[in-house]
Amino acid sequence: MTSLPAPIVSVDELSVAYRSGGREVPVVHEVSLAVRPGRTLALVGESGSGKSTVAATLLGHLRHGSRITGGRVAVDGRDVFALSARELRRLRGGTVAMVAQNAGHALTPSMRIGRQIAEAGGEVPVTELLEQVRLPRPRELARRYPHELSGGQQQRVAIAMAIAARPKVLVLDEPTTGLDVITQRGVLDLIGALREELGLAAVLVSHDLGVVAHMADEVCVLHAGRVVEAAPTRRLFTAPAAPYTRRLLSSVPRVTDAGLALVGEDGTREIRPRAEVPADAAEAVSVRDVTIDYGTAMRAVDGVSFSVRRGEVLALVGESGSGKSTIAWALAGLRVPSGGRMRAVAGGLPGGAAGGSAGGSAGAVAGRSSGGSSGGASGGPSADLSGAGSDGSAGGSPGGSPGLSPGGSAGGSPGGRSGASPGGRSGASPGGSAGGSPGGRSGASPGGRSGASPGGRSGASPGGRSGASPGALPGGDRDLGVPARRRPLALRRTVQLVFQNADTSLNPRRSVGDAVRRPLRFFGTAGSRGEAASRARQLIADVRLDPDFADRLPAQLSGGQRQRIGIARALAGEPEVLIADEITTGLDVSVQAEVLRLLDDLRRERELACLFISHDLAVVRGIADRVVVLRHGVVVEEGPTDVVFADPGHPYTRELMAAALEPEPGVGRVVAVVEGWEDAAEPDAIWDELGGGHRVRRWRSADG
Repeated sequence: MTSLPAPIVSVDELSVAYRSGGREVPVVHEVSLAVRPGRTLALVGESGSGKSTVAATLLGHLRHGSRITGGRVAVDGRDVFALSARELRRLRGGTVAMVAQNAGHALTPSMRIGRQIAEAGGEVPVTELLEQVRLPRPRELARRYPHELSGGQQQRVAIAMAIAARPKVLVLDEPTTGLDVITQRGVLDLIGALREELGLAAVLVSHDLGVVAHMADEVCVLHAGRVVEAAPTRRLFTAPAAPYTRRLLSSVPRVTDAGLALVGEDGTREIRPRAEVPADAAEAVSVRDVTIDYGTAMRAVDGVSFSVRRGEVLALVGESGSGKSTIAWALAGLRVPSGGRMRAVAGGLPGGAAGGSAGGSAGAVAGRSSGGSSGGASGGPSADLSGAGSDGSAGGSPGGSPGLSPGGSAGGSPGGRSGASPGGRSGASPGGSAGGSPGGRSGASPGGRSGASPGGRSGASPGGRSGASPGALPGGDRDLGVPARRRPLALRRTVQLVFQNADTSLNPRRSVGDAVRRPLRFFGTAGSRGEAASRARQLIADVRLDPDFADRLPAQLSGGQRQRIGIARALAGEPEVLIADEITTGLDVSVQAEVLRLLDDLRRERELACLFISHDLAVVRGIADRVVVLRHGVVVEEGPTDVVFADPGHPYTRELMAAALEPEPGVGRVVAVVEGWEDAAEPDAIWDELGGGHRVRRWRSADG
């Protein structure tokens, strides 16, 4: 009988603690695990479970202020924390290498790809490494900079750097978070192939249990720093022993779920049916034949049409670069379409908001400094749809993180003027924040009140005259094809955006209550400061948080709690349309389930029209009433969610669904893929109508 090879990674009763407030706080308690060559061990658990701390110890990393309080970590037979500094440097890269979560952040933006890979060490030529990670035209790609690569290509470059010195162990820390399903599948298949080719041992850290089921041989479940269950992958997924493991697995959405899952304490699942949208529900937003261009060379969106009704969730799905977020930014007024029409069409837009200034522009002066130029970080529009941009909390260019100034600090310039660029211009952009004062500080008038004119009325002109009457807007003012700064204030309130990353969209130096109060004052939905404070606490309660959280800083909240605050801030404007742009990406499965239930509750209670953007098809299946599938900026299929998922008609939709990973080891593709096809749409014959609102863009087999 062949004996098993000795483990190359061995962690024995590891305990880690960090100092806080003069005392030691344990974060890892007597964790033990082992990984053999050619095998993959997954560490899973919610945020704060200790999985990333344990994985980092394999490279000799500890969080600042942390220390080993017990146990031993050995890699390739050597005690990691007994090594000298020189030996530890040799271990990192030479024996153990890490593939980080966000390759875009891990790569140096000012250095060419080839040079970065060469600096990773090893004797393998750069072009050979790029070929090994399945990247096309390696010589050409080596001369590019990171921003010239897609997210999937960046992740493959990070893998090439990790394997350059031919390590024996790979630590994979959330390697596919934020990638679309097709790119994710490709990266995971690549890692699996490299593991086989090079005989690598791998430690996978992930909250995505579909990825774990696809990749891991063994799974170690952590909770509050302790191992609650460890077993081979198939056994753990089919017969979990610990109640915590059962609840964790039950919280994972499935592509087959026809609604959101409600999970009991014992791990039982109950599917809550989606809310019925009345057939006569009014349209809240209409998009017709919209095209959006980036410069003259690239058409990001080409002839897209759809509508969203009150109380309905419409999902936009597709790969990165399909145009999903570009459409969202345009609806929010941060990108101007080059063709087509986008209109708020429902009657009775929220009332009570004053409109434009004497010059006819909406609200207070749209972020202009004393020089008269419109504010905003150079390089792209920043966001302030809810009036929150004056504290830097809602900003963000499409090319970067929301809320960041050009210097990179969230919500403010180095000089401390929140939301301002180094040149002193207001953090508002074409997205239209509360106006800037002559002194250049974002969102404040000379009187110091955010979004107010010297007359003190939010959104009013110096003469105190409102640019629009309260209540419904004139028909001509419902045009969403204009920049947000040119929209009447009541129209700007109609469409609100919840950002993907709550960490960077909230100002770290201001309380979360302040983030919710500012749009209340800006939009005039709260008159006095006291009323704004009271309304902010109520909105925080509406998103199922303790109102006392209003006094906390963002860093004092969990990721899921911060995302709820982002939703509360969007609701402050009393919108009719809520855009949720990848709002559950990176969240633990249990936290993700809570945020999705909250969104579903809010659309039922407030009859919100919701545009939901996600690359997670299981999440889309659970929450969306209808789905629009985008490919290269073109709609290829649309229809009721259950119908599209049950019988996808376009090859691209089938490709997306086939790439989805279910949390069941060994389960094959959900649908069969159509090999070899081409577009067959003609100007007068674009769609095959399948009935019931389901239609598919015409296509044909490539071989005729």
